[in-house]
Amino acid sequence: MVAGPDLLVLTDRNFVGALYYAADDLDKPHPLEPEHQTLKEAAIGALAADGEDTSTQFIKVGIFAASTEDRKTVTERRQRQEEERTVKSKAAAAISVPIDNTVLAKSTYDFIVYLDLKADSHKDTAVKEAARAALPGTAEAQWNFLVVGIHDEHRKDLDRLIQEDTAWTEAEKAAELARQAKANAAWHALGLGSDQSQNLINLTDQDFVIEVWNRAPRDTEVYGSAEAAVRSRNPAEWKKFIDTGAKDAHLRDIEIMLDKRDREVIRQITELRTRAAGSLVHPDLVTAADTALAAGPADREKFLRVGQYERQAQSLRIEVQNGDEYYLADTNGDVTAAPWTPGEHPELAWKVEPGLSNPECYSFQSVLRPNNYLRWRSGASAAAGSPPARRVLARVDPSDGTTAFKTDATWCVRGDANTIALRPARDVSGKYLFVTGAYDSEANNTAPRVHAEPPKPLLPMDRRYAAEPVLRANLGAPIGDAVLDAGNLGYKPYAKGRLYLNSDDLGSYRRTAVHVVYSGPLLDKLLSRGGPKAVGGAMVDQAPAADGLGQILRFERTSGQHNYIVWSPQTGAREVYGLVGLTWMRSGGEIGPYGYPRTDETGYGDAGVRYSRFTAGSIYWVPAQSAIRQVKGEVHRKFATMGFEAGMGTPTGDEVGFGTDGARTQRFSSGSVYLTQRNGTVALNGEIHQKFATLNYESGPFGYPVSDVLTTSDGVGRYANFAANNGVIYWHPNTGAHTVGAPVAQKWRDLGAERSWLGYPTTDHSALPKGTRVEFQNGRIDSSNDGGASTTAYRTTTVTQSAIEIKGVQSDRCVQVAGVGEDPLRDGAGTELWQCVAGPKQVWDVVSLGNNRYALKNHHSHKCMDLYAGSVANSVAIIQNTCDGRTAQQWEFTTTADSTLAVRNVFSAKVIEAQNGGTDNAVPVTQVADSSLAWQRWTIVPIG
Repeated sequence: MVAGPDLLVLTDRNFVGALYYAADDLDKPHPLEPEHQTLKEAAIGALAADGEDTSTQFIKVGIFAASTEDRKTVTERRQRQEEERTVKSKAAAAISVPIDNTVLAKSTYDFIVYLDLKADSHKDTAVKEAARAALPGTAEAQWNFLVVGIHDEHRKDLDRLIQEDTAWTEAEKAAELARQAKANAAWHALGLGSDQSQNLINLTDQDFVIEVWNRAPRDTEVYGSAEAAVRSRNPAEWKKFIDTGAKDAHLRDIEIMLDKRDREVIRQITELRTRAAGSLVHPDLVTAADTALAAGPADREKFLRVGQYERQAQSLRIEVQNGDEYYLADTNGDVTAAPWTPGEHPELAWKVEPGLSNPECYSFQSVLRPNNYLRWRSGASAAAGSPPARRVLARVDPSDGTTAFKTDATWCVRGDANTIALRPARDVSGKYLFVTGAYDSEANNTAPRVHAEPPKPLLPMDRRYAAEPVLRANLGAPIGDAVLDAGNLGYKPYAKGRLYLNSDDLGSYRRTAVHVVYSGPLLDKLLSRGGPKAVGGAMVDQAPAADGLGQILRFERTSGQHNYIVWSPQTGAREVYGLVGLTWMRSGGEIGPYGYPRTDETGYGDAGVRYSRFTAGSIYWVPAQSAIRQVKGEVHRKFATMGFEAGMGTPTGDEVGFGTDGARTQRFSSGSVYLTQRNGTVALNGEIHQKFATLNYESGPFGYPVSDVLTTSDGVGRYANFAANNGVIYWHPNTGAHTVGAPVAQKWRDLGAERSWLGYPTTDHSALPKGTRVEFQNGRIDSSNDGGASTTAYRTTTVTQSAIEIKGVQSDRCVQVAGVGEDPLRDGAGTELWQCVAGPKQVWDVVSLGNNRYALKNHHSHKCMDLYAGSVANSVAIIQNTCDGRTAQQWEFTTTADSTLAVRNVFSAKVIEAQNGGTDNAVPVTQVADSSLAWQRWTIVPIG
């Protein structure tokens, strides 16, 4: 080309650009055989550098080196083409098959087919068999057939025909075979056909070898082999050269030539691959180059000659809010982000070309609609606020050849091997290509992430599998096709797991992504749940647990209440989710206080309670309290020994402290667990716990429990000991649970507790005016706090007599109404001891009030025994008053260990005594706390 004034005025950089487009225009008529490829690539390299210096150097030096390389490439290409035509022509001539340019233009495969069809079925038997054997083979094998094989097989056919000719004598046959051997050697050594070698085949063996030596090029194996035969002066060596040596040397020359040519092809493909990888937009070309480099020489040559130009198309995957599996699509001229779907989708493919306005950048031609290009809609940007809009919108429009169109259809690539951004050539630093839904940040000038990928988008599972070597090693080889549903979601199976393509639920939107689950308990558990779609949420890859011992598969939810499928060798695969799962994970998950889950989340009862059991704890959701309850550590270990919910119910609160020594407790619906330094961990449940609850738990009179619920010595009842007031709660199936505290408890134990004559308690502690009382199956224990503590065990007895004397055990005197004359008849008259005479003042009528309670009515006054002023104090006089049924006038006769009786007032719970232990007549009778003294004991003397 000649540089006119319009080019000479350009800057060096613009001049290089103009040279590129001029060279490209020259190559467009024959795109598969460009004659200026090296120059164009060198020009792009110069333009890719900033400033003018590199362009200036290209003009001064680089262009000439590139042009020389291009001329060399063109020359070699034409030489190869001519060599191929020559080889084909000689192959056809060998068996006398006519050919023309149309036949010579056939591929090697088709040319061999043509020869097979045209060869004579009788004369060319060996040739036809060899041709058919070569056709299923490699390209190299087919080419070797044309270069060497057909000629060797033709000689075999000629030898066979000579032997079959009956008109010749054996001597004539031998001479003809010798001539044909020389003809074949002349072909291999000098490339002479049968018509060209006539003057050689009649020479002697020695002269033939010398003639080949004289004619063969000196830098060939044929020359060396011929010279060795000449030097030998041995007729056997001359014949060996003719029969096999020329052919073997010829084959070595072919191998040397092909090896040299292949090394050059490898160099060119390697450079091509390097440029393609550096472009960031030709990964498919990189893959094709890798395939060619790993293939045979014929495939490499074909790739360099034709294949590279067939691998210029790519798809452009773009990361959008709804997932990474979206591609830039030509949607009737609109540029959209289309989701991956299986099948052929030419609307997703783009032919990547050097930029129409700047060859260091690129233009993207729609494969669906050739000559339509991805084009900036001039002036159209998608504003998103401050700073000024950087987003550029685009369409796919037909080229009009104008400079403006070429500029708008040129995009510069910025990025790295993992991701690129497309920026318009007119504003590379300020704007970028945007499609609706793409991830970007205008504030940071961060463009959407684009990935150049094969023209037919990969199955998303295949794409991830190919991109991650570690994943490939872990999953093993594919063992089946992808299984997709109507929404194009599903999985692909591998030897050791699955890759799932999911539409992850992220609350306000969904995002498509690929996730891995490995074969084993986690996958089995996932499948038992119906797969990822049934579980819901956003799936996360299976990963090792934090302690390295287990595995976790997580499904995230925007609420934070993720779903976890967790496995360890000791616990198997279990599922944790909701508030229970959230609590578990916030506590540290498998390395927190709970450890691994031992159960799936499980319901309990009919109140909607849900729980998960872990190796070191349990977590409950209690709807009635709208609360999470946690059980862990020592409390949980105790909870486990009690049978979990079956023994203790569900937690009603979390573990809390009490007291001042670090004690802890946790309450359950049917029990409580207590931890103290002194007593360790104890638990209460059942009716004993219910009774404990009525005492206000550890804040009550008994304090906290110091023992578990224990079995009584008779094997029937149960009891638990407490820290305060010598407290015990006893339970019996016939009596229920009741409290026994100090000093009643000690008295009862001294008597033999439940094995004593008292049996089990039937009431809790009840208050007396001056003490407490506990009722037992067969009696009572009263404890007084008046005038010196005393505790007495007794039982009430039935009095069957209607009239009695009450006779003191110590004094041997009887209780009578005091006074003489009318005085014993009045209200308020006192009582005293007197010699027993069975007089009316000493006789008391026994009036039963039920339940072993009695009114004692004086036979003389017809008034009832009473307490002075209804007082409960010690030393209060026992008097008589008009009978009115008050409890101060109600009395019980209670037994003692010596079978004597105490006369006990129902109201005060105190007993009558001879005041101060007196024994004489007229000693007053008063009430006092029962101390089991002799003067407090009486016998009944029936009055008949």
